Amino acid sequence: MKSFWTVIVLAGLVALVSVVPAAAQATWNGSSLNVKFTVPMAFYVGDKLMPAGTYEVTQAAGYQANTLLIRGKGKNEAYVEFTAIGRPQPLTKMDVTFNKYGGKEYLNAINWPGGADTQSSWTLQINPSAGEQAAAKAAAAAKHTVPGTK
Repeated sequence: MKSFWTVIVLAGLVALVSVVPAAAQATWNGSSLNVKFTVPMAFYVGDKLMPAGTYEVTQAAGYQANTLLIRGKGKNEAYVEFTAIGRPQPLTKMDVTFNKYGGKEYLNAINWPGGADTQSSWTLQINPSAGEQAAAKAAAAAKHTVPGTK
């Protein structure tokens, strides 16, 4: 009888773990996510330093639903996890925000106005890396934005 309940609990946990990624995709379906932006300064994506230039952001294929690929010219690319936050008020324009701590810039978020239905606006909040967390302890963040395009 004890092993029966163990099997039931394990089956429940497997079902729960398999439903969580599907639920995340149901709330944020970024399959058409394609954002381009240009920055005049070097910046960090996670703990990877990216040079100034033009970048494209897409949802990372083959990864979990909450992973973005930030790609520039050459071998300048990085993967980063994000948290999708629904916006109570619709956004009319897309932009990319950065946090500056001292002389270091970190990619912070992408404000996504959604499609024709601007009621489905999102902020894709980049999960801070260990380097950014350490920088945040040492200095206050100065936020700034650059425009993004689809």
